[in-house]
Parts: sequence; structure tokens; C-alpha cells
Amino acid sequence: MLTFNVILWTGIHIHQYANILMGVVKQQSIISTVLIYLGFAIGGINTLFLFPHFFTDDQYALTRMFPEIGIVLVPLCTLSMGPTINKFYPYYTSHLEDKKNDMLTWALAVTLVGYLLFVLGTVVFKGVIVRKYSVNAPMLLTYFYQFYPFIFCYAFFSIVENYSWSRHRTVMPNFLKEVGIRLATMLLIVLYLFGVIGFDLFLWLLNLLWGVALVILLIYLRKQGQLYLSFRVSNVTRRLFRSMRTYTASILGATFFTLLAKNVAPLIISSTDGLKQVAYLSIATYLATMIQVPQRSISSIALPVLAQSWIDKNMGKIHEIYQKSSLLQLIAALYIYLGIWLSIDSFFQLLPSSYSVGKYVFFFLGLSKVIDLGTGVNAQLLSTSRLWRFDLYSSVILVILSIPLNYTLIRTFGIMGSGYADFLSMLVFNCIRCVFIWKKFGLQPFTRQTLKAIVIAVVAYGVGLLPPHTGNALLDIVIRSIVFSGVFIGGILAFKVSEDIDSTARAMVQRIRRKR
Repeated sequence: MLTFNVILWTGIHIHQYANILMGVVKQQSIISTVLIYLGFAIGGINTLFLFPHFFTDDQYALTRMFPEIGIVLVPLCTLSMGPTINKFYPYYTSHLEDKKNDMLTWALAVTLVGYLLFVLGTVVFKGVIVRKYSVNAPMLLTYFYQFYPFIFCYAFFSIVENYSWSRHRTVMPNFLKEVGIRLATMLLIVLYLFGVIGFDLFLWLLNLLWGVALVILLIYLRKQGQLYLSFRVSNVTRRLFRSMRTYTASILGATFFTLLAKNVAPLIISSTDGLKQVAYLSIATYLATMIQVPQRSISSIALPVLAQSWIDKNMGKIHEIYQKSSLLQLIAALYIYLGIWLSIDSFFQLLPSSYSVGKYVFFFLGLSKVIDLGTGVNAQLLSTSRLWRFDLYSSVILVILSIPLNYTLIRTFGIMGSGYADFLSMLVFNCIRCVFIWKKFGLQPFTRQTLKAIVIAVVAYGVGLLPPHTGNALLDIVIRSIVFSGVFIGGILAFKVSEDIDSTARAMVQRIRRKR
């Protein structure tokens, strides 16, 4: 019930926001957004119910370690060529024929070099890796060799995905990434449950799914007549090489530091407290990730508009986007976060009792996501401005905060320490960015409506606590979600917190009336 409300509520307002910013929502953007939500729902079934109930805690944790480590390592293996493709590909298409366009060739070549450096790094630091994980996470070392095909497939898919986006082919890579991988994972779980495959083969197939997705995407682009490899250095590459090198190095640093800061907890926990704790952390992390779903679509919509507004020196438009993104993201974040926290005890009743240790971890992880969304599209605003290097500098600050905090607090408080560390580091990180944007550009994301949204959310949460428990966890979740949603949505509309939401509601009412 709550997941459905999240998808409906945030999905409607993302499309309304897109209409405000861009005038019209293109078909591929709509389909891509639907795929994100569909994939998230499928992933929720896998992550929250199938894995915890039918795999041991260590097995489940091991399946999570591959993507957690991959998220950090893939930008290094690709040397951040994905964002470079997005930024510079238009220059190539405007000056070269498709068959002479060599950007994809060099992006793949750089990724191969980055991957070989990763392999070399694991050989050089093998002793350190063994010492850190041999005691508390020996299973990770047993299957460590599977990281090689997994990282290879994941890295090259990332490059081809960005190339496909640059060719305005977004639906297929989004389908493969958001829906295809998760559906295939569900199928593998079913095969494992019925004894068709063992855990070793299950893990192999799971980690090779990105390879299958890569092959499918390559075939798709080839059939669309948009896959060309040129092995001659073009004049465009020669002319832009220095600019691309500078941009790539900066983005690589910013991306790596940000991802490392946000994903360092599982690495520390598995080495200090064992793999089981990573499984418990994964549940709390997935619930917290639900809060960030609206941010993904809103940010992608805001990015090109902000870039153009900076070129046009339209500070009024930039300030409008900054404040509207902050308000819409805050409303969505409060709705999802408090909606989940309202029924958190009932939710954990549906899982094995050992997973309940993640309850208060989610409280702090979720609160950090609310702060992150509530400060608007500050990352996109900075990256498109003349002061884009501050994106790197602030990311370094985040790492400097996050890693010591995670290490110290996890050793002191166990898995709870990761929640404390994430909350503190994200609070400071976003405060620094907001103050910098205010000082340099005179922009800030908050209005009186921000306070209205917070008050309404708190009241709705209080009312949601009133219904008595029925003794049935699922029924309790449904009842509290309905009560909370009614008060929250009703309050947002009644007090006219957001013009965008009001216009969306009016449009929906008009459509319903026309159908009648």
C-alpha cells in the first residue's frame, strides 16, 4: 500500500515538475520514469522479502557486497568516461559522420585500461584484502574471484549505457538496468528455491547478468544503426583532448569520493563485524533508498534546464528551479520517510527477527536522505555553474568526514554507527554546499512553504499513530498508510503548500470529470 502511494504521489509530481521546467515531457522520459518505479517495486520484493527469507544471512550479505563494491569501483574502472560522453558527445555528432565518430572507441579503450588497473590493484593489495576479511568475512574471500567478471560487465555496460543516452536511446538501457536485471534476479531466486541450481551457480549467474544486459544493449544499438567503432583519431578528439582530460579527472574525483563516502559502511562492517551485519544493513539501506527515488527523476529533468539557464544568465530561473526542487523533493521525502517509519515495527514483523536491528539504522539513514532531498538540486546547480570544481572539493570534504566517522562509530556502536555517520556527514556536507551557493550566487532553497510542509508532515504522522494495532502486521501497515496519506496529502492541498501540486491535482480532477 505504501509503495503504491509512493509511486503515485512522486510520479505525478515529477511529471508536473518536468512540465514546469521543460514545457513538455517527452515520451522517453515518461517511459523511463515508469521503468524506474516498476524496477524499484520488483527490487523491493527481492531485497525485502525473498532474499531475507530464503537465504542465510551470510549468503544474502554476499549478494549485496558485489553491487556495493561495484558502485565504488566502476567509476574508477571507467575513469568516469560516462559523464564525459554525456558532456562532449554533442561536439562529436556536430562535426563528424557516425562512421568516423571515435568517442565510443576511446571510451571503451580507456575503460579496458581502467579495468586492468583494477585487476593489478587486487593482485598488489591481495595481502591487505585477506587480512581485513579473513576473520569476519571469509565467504567474501572464497568468492572474491567473481568480482572480476562482475566488474568487467558492469563497467562496460555503464559506458554503453551513457553512449545510448547520448544517442537519445534511453528506454532500452533503463529497461535492462531497472527492470530486466531485477526480473532475472527474481527468476534465479525461484530456480534456487526449487533446487534447480545451487548457491555457487546462482551467484555466478547473478553476477553475469550485467554481461547479458551489455550484449542485449549492443545488439539493440546495432539494429538501430547507432553502433559504430572508429579506430582512427579524429580531429575532434585531438582538439578536445585536454578539455576532456581535465573534466574527466575532476568528475572522476567527485564521483568516486561521493560514492565511497555513501557506500563505505558495508566494507567497514563486513571487515569488523562480519557479513551478517551487512545483510541487516542492506534492509535499512534499501528502505532509505526509497526516499531518494524522486530525486533521480527530478535531478535528471533539472540538469539540462539549469545548464541552459547558466548560459542565458537567467538567475531568476535558476533560483526558481532551486526552490521548487527543494520543496517538491522535501514533500516527497517526508511523505515516504514518515510513512515507512510509521509502520516500521509492523514491517520488521514480516522479516526474520534478526533483521530488526536495522530499525534505528533506517531512522538515521532516512533522516539523512530527507536532508539531502530537502536542500534541492544543489549538486546539479554547482556542476553546471562556472564554479563546478566545488563539486569535487565538497566531495572530498564528504569523504574526509564519512570514512573516519563510519570507522569510529561502527567500532563503537556496531551497525548503528553507520546510521549516525551517514546522518552527521550528510548534514555537514549539504550545509557546506548550501552556504557556498548562498554566498557565491545569493541563492537559497527554502521558503515559508518549507515550514508548512514540515508542520503538516508532523501532524499527519501524529494522526497516523492513533489507530490501534490489529495484531496483523499487513493490515496495520495498510490502515496507518491510508490514515497518514489522507491527512498528509489533504493538508498539502488544503494549505496550498505547492503551486505545482495544486495544479496537478486540478488537472487530475478535470480528467476524471471529462471521462465521466
